[in-house]
Amino acid sequence: MALSFAADIRPLFRFEDVECMGPIGIALDDPAWMCVPANAQSVYGAVADGSMPPGEPWPADRVALFKKWMDAGCPA
Repeated sequence: MALSFAADIRPLFRFEDVECMGPIGIALDDPAWMCVPANAQSVYGAVADGSMPPGEPWPADRVALFKKWMDAGCPA
């Protein structure tokens, strides 16, 4: 089954994550922004190193899913 931002990636981000990152220009809930490979790579770097989201870092399976989505070309 093909991955998509709407079905697979957007649900990974909590309301608090979106609200926290929006003021600094990171639009976690906007497919037009997130599906730009450079933007996705920036977010991936933060989730992979555990600096995002605030609070508790993502488990390895979520990070891997995000990477798989990026490797598929960041489909909306």
